[in-house]
Amino acid sequence: MSQPEKGGATVYTELGTGTFPKLHSALFWYNLKRDGEGDIRTRHAACPVLTGVKWVSNKWIHERGQEFRRPCALTQDVNERFVGDLRPF
Repeated sequence: MSQPEKGGATVYTELGTGTFPKLHSALFWYNLKRDGEGDIRTRHAACPVLTGVKWVSNKWIHERGQEFRRPCALTQDVNERFVGDLRPF
């Protein structure tokens, strides 16, 4: 990710929080719960860049073939939590 001079935050609309881009950084999240249901907490949007340029790249990791890295659960919210620290800004 590149770092614009002003703006360009990624905001998580359901959480009321976000993060500003930092040069050579990355964001990662699971958008599915362990039972395969979508996690609305990961809904996000990009704020406009006011000054400078923002470059991003997406890498999609599909759930098929990941059974042993992130096992499924029978219930929706078994120990679901966020990795890292997303504080309101």
